[in-house]
Amino acid sequence: MKKKILFIQPYYFYGGHFFQSFNNLIKNIGKFKSYEFLMSLNMKIKNKVFFKDFIKIKKNMKIHTFQSSKSSVSNMNAIKALIYVYNLRKKFDVFFFYDFHAFILAYFFILLGPLFKKKKIIIYVFFGPEFLKKSLLKTSLFKLFLSLNNVQIFCRTIELKKSWQKILYNYKKKIKYIESIDYPSFNYKKIKKKGKLKFASVGQIRDGKSLRFLNDYFEKKKNYKFSIIGGYANQKTKKEFSFLNKSFTSKKDFIEFDQLVKKSKSLDYIILLYDHLFDKRLEVSTLYLAVRLKVPIICFKKNDWLSKKVSKFKCGYTIKNLNEFKDFPKRESNKYKSYILGLKKFEIKFFNNNFNEKKFYDNIIS
Repeated sequence: MKKKILFIQPYYFYGGHFFQSFNNLIKNIGKFKSYEFLMSLNMKIKNKVFFKDFIKIKKNMKIHTFQSSKSSVSNMNAIKALIYVYNLRKKFDVFFFYDFHAFILAYFFILLGPLFKKKKIIIYVFFGPEFLKKSLLKTSLFKLFLSLNNVQIFCRTIELKKSWQKILYNYKKKIKYIESIDYPSFNYKKIKKKGKLKFASVGQIRDGKSLRFLNDYFEKKKNYKFSIIGGYANQKTKKEFSFLNKSFTSKKDFIEFDQLVKKSKSLDYIILLYDHLFDKRLEVSTLYLAVRLKVPIICFKKNDWLSKKVSKFKCGYTIKNLNEFKDFPKRESNKYKSYILGLKKFEIKFFNNNFNEKKFYDNIIS
């Protein structure tokens, strides 16, 4: 008999990575009987897009919800989620915490560990371990949590795993890398592209994406089409990026995923020029979207997760600096066609849902 697994996302309605990756996870594995999901719903939020996307995935899926605090990333959400977990402790064999507050989780299981001794506890980290250096007390607490027999850390990239193992060397066997299964799931239909080459920065508008450079560059280059397909995390961010040409951005502060896909289908290049503000160990989910849509990537040549993937599969190209952002292969060229071939190879290797689910499940319960 298969073990029952509960995935927990306490910051679901915050948007960005929290919202979309959890939606993708549910779409990809929600049909399998072993999994159920727990997330916060912020009924006070004005953005109806969140609710539309949530209603779409809720049909026929086993989803538990609780009312979020006013702030969708409040620590209170983590506490509420753990109360729910406590009440569900007899129903599930594995509790899989997405992007969870590490210390609140540690406090909870150190205190109530005996009630969960036959359960497996996994914290799936999207962040590095540097926060452990800030407080000796908190570091000791987290190490005590990690010393529990049934606790493991799963990392989204090998680079993150190495960082965690370096700081928590004595617990390195409890820190594992697992290939993510929350890539976008939708049917791809090839469309005929014509006219000017179309470029876009896709995803939430924020620092670290070279947007000022791209805005200035494409204002001058009228022979190309450029757009920023994504919304703002909040009004403060919107003010900070008021310099953006209005013709490049959407009128909506948030774009639902189906619309984002629709707008991205006609692109020739997705630009992922992450600068020094971006953690090079992190997975870039927009690459998965590009793979699904068969749109080549342009990124910086760095020793990071993204450029390694792009270079390995030749599904786009890398540049050393912004001066090299020019001379883009046209869609009819052999070079461009080789990028499309690379994207197809990437998809075959990583996006087989049935195979990936089995491997994912085996890693979780092992």
